[in-house]
Amino acid sequence: MKKIIIAGAGHGGLVAAKLLAQAGFDVTVYEKKAREDLGYDQYDSVHLDGFEKAGVPVPEKYRVHRTGLAFRLPGSDLPALRQGVKDDTFNVEIDRRALYDWLLTPAAQMGVHFEFGCEILSPIVLGSRVAGFETDRGPVYADLVIDAAGIYSPIRSQLPESLGIQNMPRKYELLHPYRAYFARTPGVPDPENVYSVMPLPSPFCGIMWAIMKGDEVDVLIASMEEISDRQIEEKLELLKKDFPQIGEFKRGGRLPDIPTRQPLSMLVADGYAAIGDAAFMTVPLKGSGVGHSMRAGKMLAETVIADKNGFYTRETLWSYQAKFFDDIGFGSALMAVLGNEMPCIDAESLEYVFSSGIVSSEMLEQFGSEAGITKILMTTGVSQLTDMTKKIVGHMSLRRTLLRGARNIGRCKLVERGFKNKYDARMALRWAESYDRFFASIRTFSAGQAEKIRTAVADSAIAEEE
Repeated sequence: MKKIIIAGAGHGGLVAAKLLAQAGFDVTVYEKKAREDLGYDQYDSVHLDGFEKAGVPVPEKYRVHRTGLAFRLPGSDLPALRQGVKDDTFNVEIDRRALYDWLLTPAAQMGVHFEFGCEILSPIVLGSRVAGFETDRGPVYADLVIDAAGIYSPIRSQLPESLGIQNMPRKYELLHPYRAYFARTPGVPDPENVYSVMPLPSPFCGIMWAIMKGDEVDVLIASMEEISDRQIEEKLELLKKDFPQIGEFKRGGRLPDIPTRQPLSMLVADGYAAIGDAAFMTVPLKGSGVGHSMRAGKMLAETVIADKNGFYTRETLWSYQAKFFDDIGFGSALMAVLGNEMPCIDAESLEYVFSSGIVSSEMLEQFGSEAGITKILMTTGVSQLTDMTKKIVGHMSLRRTLLRGARNIGRCKLVERGFKNKYDARMALRWAESYDRFFASIRTFSAGQAEKIRTAVADSAIAEEE
C-alpha cells in the first residue's frame, strides 16, 4: 500500500486525503494545531461551483443566493458602483469551523489518519526527490508528500532552488487582514447597501468592507503593506463614520496573511505536490481560496490514483499541474495581472473612476462570479480595457494604468502559450522561469509606483501641517 503524507490540514489537502484513502492509500495528515483550534470564528462566502466541482456535498442550510456588492469610496458622497447578480447563482455561507468539520469527518470515516499538534519543520530531500519531512516528533517518510501547509509552508520555503519552485511570496502578493464582528447599533436602520466594499485610503493599498448580517456587522480591513494596530483603529473610525450601524466590538482580530497573487509556477516535483495556499490557489482580486483549493484536491487525487506504477515523479504528477492551470490557474494569473495595478492607482484616479461612469453596474454584473471573471479576462479582457482607455483619454494617470494593464495581459497570454500539457523536463522548468520572471517584473514596477504614491501622500500631509 502506497503511503501518502499531507503537511497541514488545508481544505484542498483534506479533499485529496479523503479521495485517496477511499481509493485504498495509506494517508496521514500532520497538523501543528490541535483539532479544536482549526478554523477561525468567522463566516466565509464561497461560490457553490467550488463545492460542486470538488464533489463536496453542501447542506441546504448553507446555500444562499449571491449578494451583489456595492463599491464605494470611504468618506465620499459619490454614488456607489453596484454589482448585479443573477437570481440563479448561489454561494455557500459557512463558518470556517463548521467547514472543517464538514471536510474532516468524511476523511476520517474513509480511514485518513490525523496527527494533530505535530509541527512540521523542514522537507527531507534525497537527490531530486522529496522523500518526507522532519517534524518535532521525528522524521516521516512517504511515497508522496502533499504540501497543504499554507503561505509560509516550512516545506516549500526550504526546497532546494534546483527544483524550480518559488520559496516565498514577494511584496504586494499578500494582504495583511484584520477581521472582526461588531454588534449592531440599536435603532440605526440598514444602509442603502448591506454589503459595501471600499479601497483603503491612501497611502495604503488594500480593501475594507462592512457587511450587515443579522444583528452583527462584519468588518474587514486588509492592507498590502504592513499595517499597525493604531492604523487599523484609524481605518475603523473612518468606517464607523460611514456606517453608524457598527456598534460594540464582539470578537475577531488579526488573521493570517492572504495571498492575492498568481498561482505557484511549479506545483509538483519528484515525490511532491503543492496545493491550496501553499501553491497560492486564491482568487487574486478577492483572496478567497477555498473553492479553488477543493477543486485542486480532486484533480490531485485523480492524478495520483491514475499513476498505477506509484512513482509520483514530476512527470507523472504533471497532469495535475496541467489540469489545474487549464481549469483555474491561467484565469487566476490574468486576474493577478489586473490586481497588480491596484498599488499604482492614486486617490484622484479612484475618484475619477467613481464620478465619470466609465465603470457601469452592467460591467460589474459580468464579474458576478469567479467563473465569469475568468471567462471575461481570458476572452475579451484586452479589448474591454482598450475601450475603457478611449473613454479616459484625458486622464493621463488612468490612461497609463489601463494601457499598461492591457499590455501586461497580452504578455501574460504569451507566457501561457508556452505551457505544454505533455510533460517535458526542460520545457517545464523553462516555462516556470518565464512565468516567474514576468510576474517579478510587473511586481517590481507596481512596488515602485506604490512607493511614489506613498511619498507624495506623506509630503502632502507634511505640507498641510506646516
